[in-house]
Amino acid sequence: MKKHLLTLLAFISTNSFATEVDSKTLIHSCKEYVAIYNRRGEKGLIAGISTSVAEAMRAGICRGTLEEHTKHEPYSCGSQWYQQAVYIAKQDPETYQGSRERLLEKACAG
Repeated sequence: MKKHLLTLLAFISTNSFATEVDSKTLIHSCKEYVAIYNRRGEKGLIAGISTSVAEAMRAGICRGTLEEHTKHEPYSCGSQWYQQAVYIAKQDPETYQGSRERLLEKACAG
């Protein structure tokens, strides 16, 4: 089950940039990503079983957005997706309303 969840998350993250993600959606999806990542580290197999497809899809939006951002910018944030996701998950959606790129840039800078 854990392998299936990780495969689903990887597939979703590589295909999640097909639709435009606003800052509010990005913040909420990064909260899911961080929660799943933390559960995986704590419980191993139980995390795969306790994570729904909807949660995995939301987490994939975060990961995919972060990956695409680093591919399309002249600078690179590297592959520190977890740290960037933690930063984004802690942000107030009202602060970044309508400015997803600014949120991504700040997450990249740390």
